[in-house]
Amino acid sequence: MGKGTLKNGNWLMVGMSIFSKDRSVELRMQDDGKLAVYYNNRCACDEDGQATWHTNTAAPYGDWKTFVAVQDDGNIVLYKNAGATPIWSSESKK
Repeated sequence: MGKGTLKNGNWLMVGMSIFSKDRSVELRMQDDGKLAVYYNNRCACDEDGQATWHTNTAAPYGDWKTFVAVQDDGNIVLYKNAGATPIWSSESKK
């Protein structure tokens, strides 16, 4: 995808990312099923080496049926099992 915006109806599948305008910040749908923030191609971490932000969700490695989508109501939802099971939500609304 590459663009810095996910609009209603857009999604990121495993291995896909969106970037900030200068491409220094990345929101990546990781192979492990987590949605995480990267800075300069490294996982954004605090001084203790812990990830600054991720969804704390995990799917079996290589589960290509996991994806994140922007719903029409503005909520961002992470699904597994090809969309059958929501496992994380931003709980945001329009």
